[in-house]
Amino acid sequence: MGGIAPALRGGTMPEGERTMAEGNQSSAPSVLGPQMSEAALSEARGRLADRGIDPNQVLGQGELGNEITTAGFYLLLGMVAATEKAGQGPTHAVARLALRAGLPSEVADTLFLAYNQQSAEEAGHGDKVFGNAYYAMGGVAPAGTQSVVGEGNGGFLAPVDDPKQNKKRLGGFAAVLGGIETVALHRAFPSIVAFCERWNHAIGNDLLAQIRDVVRPEESRHVLIWRYVFHQLIAPKGPAVVDAFMQATNSGRRTLAATEFDQETFLRLMGTSSPTPRQLLGKDRSALFG
Repeated sequence: MGGIAPALRGGTMPEGERTMAEGNQSSAPSVLGPQMSEAALSEARGRLADRGIDPNQVLGQGELGNEITTAGFYLLLGMVAATEKAGQGPTHAVARLALRAGLPSEVADTLFLAYNQQSAEEAGHGDKVFGNAYYAMGGVAPAGTQSVVGEGNGGFLAPVDDPKQNKKRLGGFAAVLGGIETVALHRAFPSIVAFCERWNHAIGNDLLAQIRDVVRPEESRHVLIWRYVFHQLIAPKGPAVVDAFMQATNSGRRTLAATEFDQETFLRLMGTSSPTPRQLLGKDRSALFG
């Protein structure tokens, strides 16, 4: 996603010179507690009212303790739609980077197929799932500028001639993206589900079904890619590189103003063995819902 680029600028991860804590994540917006201007809320209320939707129904609270009304939920959906869509370009690019990183053929093939599939899935989440719900509520398509991680240009992942540098950039990207994906899977989507359940509207009920049947299984596989990269590329390099990968993961989480993983939590999430290629590609669901 676009917000990954500043963290990767200037050379990346493993074999461990830097940790990718760069960027301006200290002021990053939270996906669940976005700062919604009164002007944006007023415009949202008008759009919803025009579609016959009560814009002032209270659906719950954001992380900052603010009330989330239907109008606020609408703005949140636009943000999530654009942020998911922003994952398409970088994951498409890193799939190709994996083929230029000097990796064993099975690992390179697996990462190409997994990231190539993720690229299509990110586009589907942004456009078909969250984007369509946003449009159904307000009659306007989400804009790329609504993304909290930038608009998703994957040019910063173009391969160079040195496979070792490509491998470093692949590791760094996987870590930062893994941090973002864990926030989406464990925090953002459950909150959206809760808002949909309280709303109890046809649009929200359809979104609930799509999150359950499409988004959550696919996002679970995306987190498995993060674990696969860790076990295949990072863990064999020793504690210093493992720590750098964890710090890079936390830089991704800071992009969405999420709390950082401590070492115990990070290692627990990584597990003791690598996911299989079949699991990454959705041909074996046993590892998805641990």
